[in-house]
Amino acid sequence: MVERLALVGTGLIGASIGLAAKQAGTTRVVGFDPDESALAAAGERGAVDDGAGSLAEVLSGADLAVVAVPVSGLAAQVAAALAAAAPECTVTDVGSTKAAVCAAASGSPRFVGGHPVSGSEARGPQHARADLFQGATWFLTPLAATEPARYRVVH
Repeated sequence: MVERLALVGTGLIGASIGLAAKQAGTTRVVGFDPDESALAAAGERGAVDDGAGSLAEVLSGADLAVVAVPVSGLAAQVAAALAAAAPECTVTDVGSTKAAVCAAASGSPRFVGGHPVSGSEARGPQHARADLFQGATWFLTPLAATEPARYRVVH
């Protein structure tokens, strides 16, 4: 079980993951978002327990990091998360495209690509729902180097 979840991005998808994780028993959800209003809204909705001021801070002590940023910045954020996170932290993403993301994570045994086929026409953490992913397909795309135990954490 994940005790400390790091959310890198607290928009609709990130905040919904936070709500679902808390409902499932995750002890602590910490969020980071360069958009301070999104982070504040995620906190108000109960999607995060604490807000972090930096990527390093949100990843500190995390068992699992979910990178939930727009696709345009996803590969860079996945690479940064893998570089900044402790060796015991598994990193996943929620992006709909995988080539650049998998290239950025190439060779990392700690990365498991992911894509929830879910969402909403609404945007932002104020529309987050714990049930957003219920009944949805969530594709996982582990790398050849991905450790099986990391896959099980995300699965």
